[in-house]
Amino acid sequence: MEVPYVKMHGCRNDYIFVDLIRNQLPTLQNFDLAELSKKISDRHSGLGSDGLILVGRSTDPKFDGVMVMFNADGSPGKMCGNGIRCVTKLLHESLGPKASYKIMTDSGLRECFVLESTSTDRMIVKVNMGRPSFLPAKIPVSFDDVMVMNEEFEVGGREFRISCVSLGNPHCVVEVVDLENFEVSKYGPLFEKHEVFPEGVNVEFIELKDEKVFQRTWERGSGETQACGTGACAVAVTLMMGKKQLSPVEIQLRGGNLTVEWDGLREVWLTGEAVTEAQGIFDTKKLGLPA
Repeated sequence: MEVPYVKMHGCRNDYIFVDLIRNQLPTLQNFDLAELSKKISDRHSGLGSDGLILVGRSTDPKFDGVMVMFNADGSPGKMCGNGIRCVTKLLHESLGPKASYKIMTDSGLRECFVLESTSTDRMIVKVNMGRPSFLPAKIPVSFDDVMVMNEEFEVGGREFRISCVSLGNPHCVVEVVDLENFEVSKYGPLFEKHEVFPEGVNVEFIELKDEKVFQRTWERGSGETQACGTGACAVAVTLMMGKKQLSPVEIQLRGGNLTVEWDGLREVWLTGEAVTEAQGIFDTKKLGLPA
């Protein structure tokens, strides 16, 4: 089967998007979408991406669309801050300009606003990311504390201090020295698969330098990515909780910068780019899947 796709990114966190609003593909539901994500995300034999995101029409007229995502290893993802900004761009193109776009995700409703659209390839989108949860059972992380904030934690024979929060998916924020040379590929998997994180965890390694916040992310199911939107929110809110930063916080990632706002009580807001990189058609048969 030939499937139209768009490759998009937010701060170089790239995904393959299939727009089921503009393209009616009823037989796609018969596919193993987890396997499709693995095949298509492979940067050697596929199209190369951090995962697959499907954009569909909601059966509830109150919502503008539904976002379903899979990571590069085929595991399902509940929410992606960079991905949902790209979904907003697709809805803007499919449905036309609106005051806001209400998108249903596996983490619940997210409302998105187009702030700037100066070209067909790029726009700036602001997303209501929902309220953060610091309760260990909600993240989840197996700690007895009321919150996991700046706690000592040993991984791979090394002591770290960690803070944990959920933004619809689990995050562990770890402050390190010399982030540029830190062994993310060594310690990232050790955190992700550690037994205290029963559902795995996204890990944000950060460094505060010259009053700036730098971040590298190890995403569960995808490995190190150029950026992580929910991760940037996790970093910002934990820094605000520790009174190391005030809102808004600009996070500098390898793929670009993201801005996070939070009043300490209500919803977190994430602002950043959504960029169309390429588009075309992939053949499921050529990917080794049913025709």
